[in-house]
Amino acid sequence: MKRILAIILFVFVVLSVTGCSFKDYNSSYKNEDGYSSYIGNRKSGCKDMNSFGLVSNLEDEKSQSYYKKNSRVCGDYLITNYLDGICINRYLGHSKTINIPETLDSKPVIMLGNFISDEKYNGENQIYGPFAGIKDCRITIPSTVKYVTNDALWVFYDSDPGEFISKYRNDFASVKIDKDNLYYTCHDNIIYTKDMKTLLYINYNVFGRGQNIKVSDSVENFEPINPLPDSNYQITFGKNIKRIDADLGSYDRYENILIKCYKGSVAHKWAKQHGLYYYFY
Repeated sequence: MKRILAIILFVFVVLSVTGCSFKDYNSSYKNEDGYSSYIGNRKSGCKDMNSFGLVSNLEDEKSQSYYKKNSRVCGDYLITNYLDGICINRYLGHSKTINIPETLDSKPVIMLGNFISDEKYNGENQIYGPFAGIKDCRITIPSTVKYVTNDALWVFYDSDPGEFISKYRNDFASVKIDKDNLYYTCHDNIIYTKDMKTLLYINYNVFGRGQNIKVSDSVENFEPINPLPDSNYQITFGKNIKRIDADLGSYDRYENILIKCYKGSVAHKWAKQHGLYYYFY
């Protein structure tokens, strides 16, 4: 009898302390149907950092099947097992200051992924980033995170370009990364690879309101995963830029974007190619 009571007490303590569903998700998940599809996106990101800007890991039925069987609530997060760690699929809390934990369910948090919503469009449930619906939030990404989907740090719209679901809109008042992260660093709401040679993300909730963007002199590759805003700011490129892979979106005119660059540089040629205004140092 005492043994049974002790087990019940242990279960209660685990649920109270961790807030995680009490089920052994950590033993055989790699053998579950759809798991290989679910992790198949792990190298689908940017050219110079293929773990950042990943395509969604919920693109096919097999991946979605694994997600539905493996997802569970742990504290303020909906999570799944991913490789040897945890993928955060959705933030469920209400705070606008989100300090993502390094561990959940006794595993390191290594990925910011996607979740499947209840809403349907053309008969299919829609897929969103983990912070969808949280406006003006301030997030800090922990040292353990390596994998980040394209949607995780992006304002999210409905599949139909003409239709916008406001309940899933997410803005970021600030984005920070723990200084001990081995893969990325963040300065002034801009995310770079740890060596500062590749620019990966610009928080346009800050820069999209007319604030100029100064690309660090160390940057060789400019490939932000989110499209550039259409007007009213300047981008200053350093002398070491070697490659620019930026999405100008579907706008017809970028008449209020100004590029500062070195004459004859990659940035000069890129600005000229896309009809952007530019001037030299």
